Amino acid sequence: MAETTIISREQYLQGYIFDIEKVHLRLPDGREHTYDLVDHADAVTILPIDDEGMVYFVRQYRVGAEKELLELPAGVIDDGEQPLTAAHRELQEEIGRDASQMERLGGFFMAAGYSNEYMHVFYASHLREKSLEQDEDEFLSLVKVDLREVFGMIRSGEIEDGKTISAFLLAMPMLNELLMAANGF
Repeated sequence: MAETTIISREQYLQGYIFDIEKVHLRLPDGREHTYDLVDHADAVTILPIDDEGMVYFVRQYRVGAEKELLELPAGVIDDGEQPLTAAHRELQEEIGRDASQMERLGGFFMAAGYSNEYMHVFYASHLREKSLEQDEDEFLSLVKVDLREVFGMIRSGEIEDGKTISAFLLAMPMLNELLMAANGF
């Protein structure tokens, strides 16, 4: 069976966070087609839970949603930076905490139909105060939510951020154990 192959790519917009390319493909049936691709650096999302079972979220305005969203701390991986290092940095910048334990839960493409951004997801525990200065264009407010309330907030639509919902899905096996322990099972 024939495969899809890239014939050429051309950047036609350079932005602050991402670039846009025209990607010319040869499709499996031999036809050619050009797609727009958002060329975006990989990123991290962190699920921080403290020793009392509180999840640390940030609330911030998102231009695509045209409103503030409640979401987990996240950010772009800097050039040459490893995902784990970026996860520690983002925790310090966004919630003023770091974690002595950080576990990679998995990852996913954010929107593979038009972007190459890959999101690495980490679970952070044993939090301690340690902060870095926030990015100059970020205006975040910290929100702590009891883990037992989060899934109801997702179902009700109070949490609408896709990377946050995906992170909780990846963490389900671990979170079920935490919730059972919290409820004395």
